[in-house]
Amino acid sequence: MSDDKKIKILFIDDDKATNFLNKHLAKGRESIESIYLKHSGFEAIEFLQNCTKDTENIPNLIFLDINMPAMNGWEFLEEFYELDENLINKIKVIILSSSDDPRDLKRFENNGKLLDFLRKPLNVQALVSVLDKV
Repeated sequence: MSDDKKIKILFIDDDKATNFLNKHLAKGRESIESIYLKHSGFEAIEFLQNCTKDTENIPNLIFLDINMPAMNGWEFLEEFYELDENLINKIKVIILSSSDDPRDLKRFENNGKLLDFLRKPLNVQALVSVLDKV
């Protein structure tokens, strides 16, 4: 990966410990320029709406939890796909979930726009594999 392709990651998870772990894993990776943490789908949508004005912070990659209160990951995606097309076309989304519900896997498979479905907790090998795909 060349230096001009630095990756900005947005982790969306309501669990603070999970966000802390994810940030710790991503920190120090040469290809990662910025790490953003949001604790709800609402926070993340607001952040992304602001990115349409301040394009400097647009993430290339979102790791999205499914099971969150108020707005779950699937509801977040519905809102996300309504955002400015120029914005969403720059971002790859990965489901990062502890869900073992077969309906979630089916929804992922039927989506067609998501990059991957990973099981929590995130580990270095999975992160490196994702970074190689971006």
